Amino acid sequence: MTNKHILRVGTLCLALLVFCLSGCSSEKVVGVLDLQEIIEKAPIAQEFQNKLDAAGEEIEQKFADDSSEISEEERMALQQKAYQEYLAAKQQLEEELNAEIEEAVAEVVKEKKVSVVIYKQAVRYGGLDITEFVIEKLQ
Repeated sequence: MTNKHILRVGTLCLALLVFCLSGCSSEKVVGVLDLQEIIEKAPIAQEFQNKLDAAGEEIEQKFADDSSEISEEERMALQQKAYQEYLAAKQQLEEELNAEIEEAVAEVVKEKKVSVVIYKQAVRYGGLDITEFVIEKLQ
């Protein structure tokens, strides 16, 4: 091994040591979030589901009104259009709900001084479960 290689290895070890020591000086908190539990328990999620159900019923009624005396081909086209309208309404409501959840998560992260948030399904053990805190923020 030449002096040049030894210097590179030494520099790399020093950089690694500095990185580890700087990371050890402040405790990192990993937040764990169960999105399914939020969807099931947060009242705002139920409100969004009710809005989606109402939109679906409205689209279904519109389809029923428009399809009384038309051919099978026209009926299929209307059905496809109704499905597209439903998907658009669903996507809009999901985006609004996700924004609400993201805002609540951001508040909890700041309050609990969480460094990173991971979905609960990806965690075997450990971490601070912030799910209930997020549900409280969504009340």
